[in-house]
Amino acid sequence: MAVADSESMDITYAFAGGLLAGIGLAAPLGAIGILLIREGLTVGFKRASPAALAVGLMDASYCALAVAVGSMAAPIAASWGSIPRLLGGLALIALGGTGLFKTLAANPSRHELTSPPAKGHRFLIFAGLTAINPATLVYFAALTVGLGAALGSPGAALAFVLGVAVASLDWQLGLVLVGHALRGRITSRAQRLLNMAGHSLVLALGVAAIISSAAT
Repeated sequence: MAVADSESMDITYAFAGGLLAGIGLAAPLGAIGILLIREGLTVGFKRASPAALAVGLMDASYCALAVAVGSMAAPIAASWGSIPRLLGGLALIALGGTGLFKTLAANPSRHELTSPPAKGHRFLIFAGLTAINPATLVYFAALTVGLGAALGSPGAALAFVLGVAVASLDWQLGLVLVGHALRGRITSRAQRLLNMAGHSLVLALGVAAIISSAAT
């Protein structure tokens, strides 16, 4: 009985730790977060939800991989060198540049200023953008090494991954909801300016990633 209670506590702590780890990863507002807010602003919560699902799923997948391979994950990701940052930078430049061009070329009088991708394409785009960031894998690898024996049982490991998935998905959906809440409250001109600012920031982040990859 005592053993069962102890295992139950381990699973509870592991799930809570996963929630904190997922929030710790998702909370800093980066390029993906900005894009999710823009998705909610542009197409609404329901149509933008697949993008949030894709980000949450990739975060959970990287967490599961880190838990599965433990301390081996960080050296593997580190061995990739600057290639992931270079590819990620190019992807961000393409995404930000294309979005900026479409926004500038769009008719400002239209409420929906760009032609958003279909749901399936939206899921794949955001899954790909999240997948090419190996820092997520390194983050979870470091956490799993630090937690050590706390994730020793299959139940605790699964609870940790589940906690990460729940926290990340809830956060990403929250960003989409923020964009959706702004959708009917701003003018077309303000939306156009926000779109331009968002795409410009994504473009700048892509350039910064390429410069960083060239410096290493």
